[in-house]
Amino acid sequence: MIMERCIVLNKQLNLVDKNKKLLGTFSLNEKAPIHRWFNFSEGYSNQFIKQELSLIEQEVKSIYDPFSGTGTTPLVASKNGIKSYYSETNPFMAFVCDTKINTSFSTEEEKEQIIEQLEMLLENIKLPTNIQCNSTATNIDYDGFEKYFDLKALYKLLTIKRIIKETCIVDRSRNLALLALASITVKNSKMIRRGDLRFANEKEIQKKEFNVFHDFEDKIKVMISDLINQNDVSEKTHFISEDARNAVFPEKIDCVITSPPYLNGTNYIRNTKLELKLLDFIQTEKDLPNLHSKGIMAGINGVSKRRKIPFILEEIRPYLERLEPVSYDRRIPIMISGYFYDMNIVIKQLSNNLNEDGIFILDIGDSQFAGVHIPTHDVLKSLAEKHGFRLYDEEILRTRRSKNQMILSQRVLRFKLEKN
Repeated sequence: MIMERCIVLNKQLNLVDKNKKLLGTFSLNEKAPIHRWFNFSEGYSNQFIKQELSLIEQEVKSIYDPFSGTGTTPLVASKNGIKSYYSETNPFMAFVCDTKINTSFSTEEEKEQIIEQLEMLLENIKLPTNIQCNSTATNIDYDGFEKYFDLKALYKLLTIKRIIKETCIVDRSRNLALLALASITVKNSKMIRRGDLRFANEKEIQKKEFNVFHDFEDKIKVMISDLINQNDVSEKTHFISEDARNAVFPEKIDCVITSPPYLNGTNYIRNTKLELKLLDFIQTEKDLPNLHSKGIMAGINGVSKRRKIPFILEEIRPYLERLEPVSYDRRIPIMISGYFYDMNIVIKQLSNNLNEDGIFILDIGDSQFAGVHIPTHDVLKSLAEKHGFRLYDEEILRTRRSKNQMILSQRVLRFKLEKN
């Protein structure tokens, strides 16, 4: 009997540990209504935000995410009647966040109109002339992006886009349909997203079916189902700024829950270049560097002559001294300096915009370069303390290994603002 109880307890602990590891990933969002409208593998789960809100002892009436991605934090806030604000450098990600939340906030009459137009859209796409539109697609000029697609699949994507603009005369229905189209773009391209966006290898490309019309119809039906059955979005969300370093609010906020880009992590601009192109946020790949320069310097591509770092923070000098003699890329020390310089400005802005006793929750991972460990969490803790934040809790969500087998972690830092 004791042995049986021990086995049951161990299973429960393993389940808790597994769920804890998944909290910091997007996988728990893949079947969650509204969250699932666009799969963002680098994001965290809605359960993570729910957990963090449940752990805060004081009342939270307003919340801000300075790096919102696809809007997990503001969407959970909106479902809980909390006023939310967000910043996001990537215009496609900002579009996803706004479309998911503010379309769901529509009145019943507005939702009926949206659903009616989406259903009409599906009927128009099924017309024989549109279904057979790909038969002659042999040459398409798509500003250089045609190399990322099977041309027949690209022709179908662009045909659906045209029909969306002809059918959906209401902004909200048009935005939903464009989001649905964007959500199936990588799946119906020669590319694959595995951390970074890259060309699919021969084995991966063989698994792709390029069933554009079917995939689009499925996504629209999911959206319609969620609009009908999920009526708990009770607050709109509000876009504050592209860049969190210059965010200005109409009022002091109670709470910040966010996950900034990891140091040398995924390039969130390049990673969504197909969606950025499809929705006309860029015309050619030459437009991408301009978007890179608007955010914090988190990756190698963010290092350029256009970005000047006025000074190096004392907190990172010891790591740079160890790294510079062994760095395999001269841009790495510059990137690290720029990352923490930028994050220091973000944290200072948060300190200025939070209410006294405001809560700041940070999901972050550490990094390594050439075997030199960069404890991002420790440096950010030091910077936060300089701006009046007191760390009251720290938790490791999961560990991971770098390519050279160094053990790294993803953890949550929990602060309270205590300037006085």
